[in-house]
Amino acid sequence: MLAVAAALIFVVIAGLAEAKSARYCLRTSAGPGDCRFSTFKQCRAASSGIGGTCIRNRGPR
Repeated sequence: MLAVAAALIFVVIAGLAEAKSARYCLRTSAGPGDCRFSTFKQCRAASSGIGGTCIRNRGPR
């Protein structure tokens, strides 16, 4: 039981660290957007074919 709780805490912390390191967000409509891109090039590649705008991630949403 303790191992499961420790693993869950690790996953949550790793997810938060990844979100903070994401430097760009893809916005396709109103809302915070998809902020998982570490480079502008990754964001633009993801927007190819669906449109949207890549913007700088200014912090937690």
